[in-house]
Amino acid sequence: MTGLFILKALLVAAVVLMFLTTVGTITYRITDTALEVRILGRVIRRVLLADIEEVHRRGALVHENWSSLKFWNSVTIRRRSGLLRNFMISPDDPDRFAARLQEAARRSVGDVTL
Repeated sequence: MTGLFILKALLVAAVVLMFLTTVGTITYRITDTALEVRILGRVIRRVLLADIEEVHRRGALVHENWSSLKFWNSVTIRRRSGLLRNFMISPDDPDRFAARLQEAARRSVGDVTL
């Protein structure tokens, strides 16, 4: 084995470890105006509640994925705008989170049916 091969293997291992570390820290927060996706406590992605058309547990073929390692807890958020209108997350309690998010989205658009 050459030194270059070992260096490449260490680099790949570091990238995989970094990925697993950050994916394990994904959290979701519903604010008064938006759904926030946080990694390591920092807001990485924000979806406005007024832009949410539908919240469900069915999944979607084409979607923007912000799921953690618990992909079986997936919640799909259908947005009114954007290139990828389906937005997938995986909160710890998906049914309760989906209900809370749907209620918050209803309040933000003034009781429009989702």
